[in-house]
Amino acid sequence: MEIRQINKKKKRLVTGLAALLIALLAGLMVYMSFPVKLEKMAQDAMYRRPDVIPDEIKIIAIDEDSLDRMGPYSNWNRGYFADLVELLNGNPENAPKIIGLDIMFSGTDGSPEDARLAEVCSRSDNIVLATSVAFDSYLYEEDGKFYNVQYVAGESEPYDALAEVTDHGFTNAILDDDGVVREAYTKYVSTYEGETEVYYSFSYLIASKVGEVKDYPSHVEVAYTGRPGEFEIVSMSAVLDGTIKPEHFKDSIVLIGAYEEGMRDSYKVPVDASLEMYGVEIHANHIYGFLNDKIIYSLSTNAWFLLAFGLMVAVMAFWMMNTEIRYAAIGAPVFILGYLLLARLIFVITSFRINLLAFPMGVIVAFVGAAMLYYVEIQKKRVYEMQGMLFSMAEAMSEAIEGRTPYNANHTKNVAKRCVEMLDYINQKYKEKKTQLYFTEDDKRQMYLAAMLHDVGKMDVPLEIMDKPTKLGAREKELRDRLEIIRLRLEQDALKGVLSREEADAKQEKIRQFTESLGAFNCGRPLKEEEWALVREIAESVYEGADGTKIPYLNEAEIADLYIKAGTLSGEEREMMQSHVVFTDKILSHIQFGKHFDKVRAMASDHHELLNGKGYPRGVGEQELDVMTRILTIMDIYDSLIADDRPYKKAKPIKVAFEILDEEAEAGKIDKDLLVYAKELYWKEESAEQA
Repeated sequence: MEIRQINKKKKRLVTGLAALLIALLAGLMVYMSFPVKLEKMAQDAMYRRPDVIPDEIKIIAIDEDSLDRMGPYSNWNRGYFADLVELLNGNPENAPKIIGLDIMFSGTDGSPEDARLAEVCSRSDNIVLATSVAFDSYLYEEDGKFYNVQYVAGESEPYDALAEVTDHGFTNAILDDDGVVREAYTKYVSTYEGETEVYYSFSYLIASKVGEVKDYPSHVEVAYTGRPGEFEIVSMSAVLDGTIKPEHFKDSIVLIGAYEEGMRDSYKVPVDASLEMYGVEIHANHIYGFLNDKIIYSLSTNAWFLLAFGLMVAVMAFWMMNTEIRYAAIGAPVFILGYLLLARLIFVITSFRINLLAFPMGVIVAFVGAAMLYYVEIQKKRVYEMQGMLFSMAEAMSEAIEGRTPYNANHTKNVAKRCVEMLDYINQKYKEKKTQLYFTEDDKRQMYLAAMLHDVGKMDVPLEIMDKPTKLGAREKELRDRLEIIRLRLEQDALKGVLSREEADAKQEKIRQFTESLGAFNCGRPLKEEEWALVREIAESVYEGADGTKIPYLNEAEIADLYIKAGTLSGEEREMMQSHVVFTDKILSHIQFGKHFDKVRAMASDHHELLNGKGYPRGVGEQELDVMTRILTIMDIYDSLIADDRPYKKAKPIKVAFEILDEEAEAGKIDKDLLVYAKELYWKEESAEQA
């Protein structure tokens, strides 16, 4: 009886710790919205159900019929929009509440049509125009920590005459990692060098001018009202030719924008996975959401919610692992169903959403833990339960990290597998009396756990750095669009006689050469001299129009990116990537590994240290790096070299990989003797030739 009582106490202790770990993991999943894609899909199905379509918002579409009647959009003059505004506001009694033009009116050639549009808008106080803002960021240090601060570097405002007589807001879309527009900007408070400026979004500005809106944060999740095509949409040509009378738009919110695929203004939205929604429809949804407070709020970062959620998961997990396995099997689906019903009820009542998958996954993990405990109890080997839970946590944390990106998805598992294989191979050599090194089963478990946790700090590295396949990254499209605009303007200048045909053709040819070679310039390999010459020539080029407009071919950020000598990361980005080992050590410092895993933290945190003391983050030398840490370092480098899932480089052949490792060993960075075993194990052709 005394022994049984002791065993019960041990079981409660073990299951209590396991429940806390599950609660911690589930809370982390809630905070990180992991797994990202599945979680977003689940939330789209649960929380984003369309509502009644409002008739107060009407869309005048630049659609296929308008383009057929009035010609390609690129040939339109602004007189069409002047006619439309004048028609809608001609009779004040039938005028719309507001007219939002989701059209960019940047730049002017001084045409009478441009002047007329400004004059027509000057007679109206209900015009809101669209702009776009360019974001940039800088790093600053405070209390030993580095912060990446984003600010607005510039805004594409309408031409001066039009900007002076209208209001305007930016239309930048917020795309999630899966390319879906779920959030909307309200405003952006930009601070740079002590100066603060507020930029209002197009949708929020319109909503605030026609009704009472809350002072929302800078960006919020909007519950979409309609699916693609469900708002009232009329053709711009039908309004201009009188088919649809101006009084049809009386007291309405009128939005004018692109509604044709060729105009490239459509996005995926959460309410319909099969169709894309045009930007003007998205603005309609956002405006209605702001006016009617159809905002989805998140509790994922609320401390009280996380505490309550963690307690609920802990209690559930503790009960499941301390009850009979049959009751746990019944309780698991009941818990999951009850939680989903609770989540839906909370949303309906409060508009607050909660993470949908973390709790079910916690239930699953708890059930797996209960099953493991049941088996351990039968086998009377309770000591292995703690080890199992620790490994499960490590694997789950590894999945949580690598699940952030499709790249490097198998790196941790591969490194862990190869590290254990190395230990087994060295033990085989020991049995053959060819080495004095030998590793126990405890050593293997420590090595495996350290390898599974060695990159846990990457959750602190921004995805845009981890997934940066090219030097320019997301800026490539903006650059290509700008060069195309410059090319078209050069063509216009040639047609107008501002430039000679020969001069325009020569400049266009340079743009063509650069654009066609951009893929090569933008990759991570070092550029050839002739490639550098073309990059430098384009970087120094500026388009100067007849009206004095100057457009640099490349901006400073693009030049800096293209001038990266090797790889795709800048110096600052590389430092942020390297900082993951510091965060790894910080995370692991909170885990009580116990005597059986006392080397795990040091091994995981030091896997980028080198024997010559030139590694990071501590810069320690060979005296502080034990054998297993050295093996982890070699396997980490080896897997990175041969990996075929990196966005910024191709996989190295095994021969080339070991040639690079040999160079590292000769430079005193990695252990030369241990590298021999790796070559024997993974480069068998070379081993056979040597034999």
